[in-house]
Amino acid sequence: MSPHQPPLATTSRTDLSCHVLVVEDEQTIALNVVEYLEAQGFGVDIAYDGKAALVQLGQQTFDVLVLDLGLPRMDGLQVLQQVRHHLGLTLPILILTAREAISSKQACFEAGADDYLVKPFSLAELVLRVRALHRRTVGSVVAAPLSAGRLKLDRRAQQAFVGDQPVHLSPRGLQILEVLMRDPGRVVSRAEIEAQLWPGGAPDSDALRSQIHLLRRALSQAGFAGVETRHGLGWRLQAEDAA
Repeated sequence: MSPHQPPLATTSRTDLSCHVLVVEDEQTIALNVVEYLEAQGFGVDIAYDGKAALVQLGQQTFDVLVLDLGLPRMDGLQVLQQVRHHLGLTLPILILTAREAISSKQACFEAGADDYLVKPFSLAELVLRVRALHRRTVGSVVAAPLSAGRLKLDRRAQQAFVGDQPVHLSPRGLQILEVLMRDPGRVVSRAEIEAQLWPGGAPDSDALRSQIHLLRRALSQAGFAGVETRHGLGWRLQAEDAA
């Protein structure tokens, strides 16, 4: 990461209303990230350990969480699990870490992470990813509901249903479901879904596979098994379930 990268050229109206929590124990990195995000117009708070992060998340509303893994007092993966399963928060979470192993990425995505950026990183890329995560969350709020047979997606409330039963999905799961539900029965390619989820490029080849697995599992538990894999082509909502 370069601490002296120039700011990106523009600050969007979306940035001005985006409140980011940066959780990073290395003070130099943390301050560089905060300074760069603030220069782009983001509102930023900081926590230097996992337990302090959970306290702030329980007391304030944030739009995006930037989370390191190697934290004191509570590891970042534990924080991620607490955010999703104890606090029940659905805000987008970007993992920012030196851990490059596929096993670490898989564990984070399965626990509910939305993006994963490995150190050393570009501050400009970090801003692009934070901006994309927030844009997709905000952009879905005003969209009309989608329906495919028993499966429904209320994009205003960010909530999926099978019949009357709510299905609890991560922000990434909601994004994938939205792409599939725009045109039930059509095969949607890996490239198309990845472009929606990760405009700057998918973090690794297994990231989408893990997210599809989590989406399928959540829908299946609610009684919907209509996400079909078309090997070598992509995925679709099966026509019989979408009818």
